[in-house]
Amino acid sequence: MKLGIILGSNELDRVAYAGMHALIAASLDNEVVIFATMDGVKAFLKDPELKVSGETSKVIKEQGENVFEHFKKAKKSGKLKILACSYASKIHGLDKDKYSDLVDDIVGITSFSLEVEGSQIITVW
Repeated sequence: MKLGIILGSNELDRVAYAGMHALIAASLDNEVVIFATMDGVKAFLKDPELKVSGETSKVIKEQGENVFEHFKKAKKSGKLKILACSYASKIHGLDKDKYSDLVDDIVGITSFSLEVEGSQIITVW
């Protein structure tokens, strides 16, 4: 099975959720494709911009949890692909050099849709 995750937020708790969901799905031998769009692209910069405004985000930050460890573990499995939205990259002035090594490519929504066609899709906003 393949799972598509659309991440449209850079709020710490939402990024953490996307990472945990990706890791669990990958550990169950599923292919996972994350499409980071709108503010979600900011989470995957070399110097990530993560918002901490909700209570859960504050607790995660206070505990010092590195939410990117979930993504790294899922990537090691070979089952996770992270794609940055070309439109969001354009409006935020981002190119491949500004993204962390976690990002595999910059693509449009059409490419992502074709990649996950017929798959389960969840959205994290």
